[in-house]
Amino acid sequence: MKLFICADMEGATGVVHRDQLLDEGGARYVAGCRLLTADINAAIEGAVAEGFTEVVISEGHAHMRNVVLEDLHPAARLIRGPATFVNKPLCQIAGLDESFDLAFFLGFHSRAGTPGGLLSHTWAGAIVHEITVNGRVFGETAINAAICGTFGVPVGLVVGADDVAREATSDLPGVEVAVTKKAMGFNIAECWGPKATHGIIRDAAARAARRRAEFTSFEVGTPVIAELETHRREMAERMGVVPGLERIGPRRVRAEAPTAAAALSMLWHAVTEAFHEPAGWLK
Repeated sequence: MKLFICADMEGATGVVHRDQLLDEGGARYVAGCRLLTADINAAIEGAVAEGFTEVVISEGHAHMRNVVLEDLHPAARLIRGPATFVNKPLCQIAGLDESFDLAFFLGFHSRAGTPGGLLSHTWAGAIVHEITVNGRVFGETAINAAICGTFGVPVGLVVGADDVAREATSDLPGVEVAVTKKAMGFNIAECWGPKATHGIIRDAAARAARRRAEFTSFEVGTPVIAELETHRREMAERMGVVPGLERIGPRRVRAEAPTAAAALSMLWHAVTEAFHEPAGWLK
C-alpha cells in the first residue's frame, strides 16, 4: 500500500515562531527542521505498522527543502525542490497520482484570518487574504484535500495545533487528527515535547491506516470556481499574466476549471506571479 504525505512546518512539534521556519542556517531553524522530521517519522512508523510499504513525502513549506534527509525513515522517499510554479504547479502537492491509497498532512496550520490562530495564513501570507472554492473559504487543509480528491486519494490524518485540528474535522468529517500543541495566539502556543507528541502522532497514524477503507476523497463538485483575494490591488494586477485567470474586483481574481487541481493550480501560478521580486523561498 502507498501513503502520500504532504509536509508543512508551522504545525510541527514545538514550532511557534518565524525564526524556526525561515532563518536558514540559524540554530532555531535547524532545530525546527529536526522537529518536523521526527514528527514525519512518527507518522510513518504508525502507518508502516499497519501495512503501508511505500511512503512518498512532498515538502510543502517555504523553499520546500526543510526535511532532514539523513534522519528520514527508511520506508520514505522525499520530493524536494524550490516552490516555483514550474517545479510545483500544485504548490504543496507533488508526485501524487491515482496509485496512492491514502494521504496524511503533517505540520499543518489554520487558514488566514483564524481568530487566535497559530502562524495562520493561506499559501503565502504576504499575498493571500482569502481563497474560496465554490463559495466556501478554504485553508491549506481543504485546498490540498481537494487536490488529492482530484486523483481519488482520501485524506486520513492531519497533524498540527488544536486550531487546525478543528478546521480539519470541520472540512473533512471523520478525519483523524493529532494535536501537537494548543494555540494561544499567532506566535504563542502551549507545547508538548516530542516524547509526548510522537506517541500521539504514531497512534493517530496507525488509526488512520487501519481505517483507510472508511475514508472517501474530498470532492468539491464541478465545474470548480476558485477565487483569491489579495491584500493589495497591485498584487491582483500582477496576476493578470496567468492565462485564463479573470479579474473580478480590485483585489480579487477567479479561476474556473473542470477539476479542483486545475483551478487551484491557476491560483498558485497567480500567487507566484504576484511577487514583484520573487521571494527567496520561491527560488
